[in-house]
Amino acid sequence: MNRIRKKKLVHFYDGLGIALDGLECIGHTAGHYGKIALFRHEQLGKVFVLNGEIQHVEAWAPLYHEPLVHLAAAFVPVVRNVLILGGGTLYAAAEALKYKSVERVVVIDQDEAIIRFTTKFYSHAERCQSDTRFKVLHEDAYNYLGTSGERFDIVINDGADLLKMSQQRGCNLLDTITKAISPSGVCSDVVYRHVFEKSQVANTIRRLAKKCKLCMSLLCIPEYHGSLHLLTIWGRGTSFVNQNLRRPLNLEQQMWIRQRHARCVLYNPRFLAFHLYLPVYLKRIIGLTKKAA
Repeated sequence: MNRIRKKKLVHFYDGLGIALDGLECIGHTAGHYGKIALFRHEQLGKVFVLNGEIQHVEAWAPLYHEPLVHLAAAFVPVVRNVLILGGGTLYAAAEALKYKSVERVVVIDQDEAIIRFTTKFYSHAERCQSDTRFKVLHEDAYNYLGTSGERFDIVINDGADLLKMSQQRGCNLLDTITKAISPSGVCSDVVYRHVFEKSQVANTIRRLAKKCKLCMSLLCIPEYHGSLHLLTIWGRGTSFVNQNLRRPLNLEQQMWIRQRHARCVLYNPRFLAFHLYLPVYLKRIIGLTKKAA
């Protein structure tokens, strides 16, 4: 196996990407969207790379995937059906399957090679595949949403820029996703790029706030360009309680609190106020507070 040293592994955007040294290649294959590779880092574990860009670092996975799934689930009393758009590494699917109430987790990812690859190398992906509640579809996610008529308690957009894709496809994907959410359900979606893309963040929030109830969280995702990202959780159901939620509506998370049993590395339902905290910088961008004179 080849050891990569002092070689840039990622393509940099705005000088905000990262590179890791001392990586050992443990597998690679060709996928629908380019070259897929997996490396091992001595301290950080497995490093998943697509087309030369780091997608996921094993040690950092909870920073992104736990809030992506569990913070959204906190707003849903009982989670039965979960839809994940993208998410071929199956980290989000593994988190969703932690809920005993879950009856079905559907992952829609067009690149079948990614699913095969991650199942071969990741134990959590192998567990997903052996779970009878888990299903993978290899098709266009938004065509599926527009024609299936199904409803989900949580829809997770794992990686697509909804505003940009809406322009490219000549339709409003926010509306498409909203129609797929159950009456008490929510969508969990990280705003594309980083929080210092002020216009993109503000525009996305304005678009969402016009049609949905909305709450937000700041995520630290070291491997993604810019590190700091805004997680949005939105829906139109009567049980959705905006930023005022201090105790999870989710019955299983309430049980986690009573049992004091750690189901996650980062996310803790006892501290929703922490997870839903927004710094002044972000509040100014989205118009929740005014700049100091």
